[in-house]
Amino acid sequence: MEAVRKIVKANELASVIDLPWASNDAQVELIVLSMSINNIPHDKPEKSLKGCLKEYANPSLIEHEKEAWEINVRDKHGNI
Repeated sequence: MEAVRKIVKANELASVIDLPWASNDAQVELIVLSMSINNIPHDKPEKSLKGCLKEYANPSLIEHEKEAWEINVRDKHGNI
């Protein structure tokens, strides 16, 4: 695999990529690697964990889900 390496000023890349952590006169190292066809990700079906914890669900607590965060914070830190 071939690579191209170059040190440039951050402002030279401003039109291509946003580098919020670099000032305009900062030098950055730019490395460009070629990708082979085999390394391109293929569209695979996404796996989902939705429903994997349903056996632990407590139906009597479902009605309290909307205020659960507020109740927990109040119990832990008092009424702030």
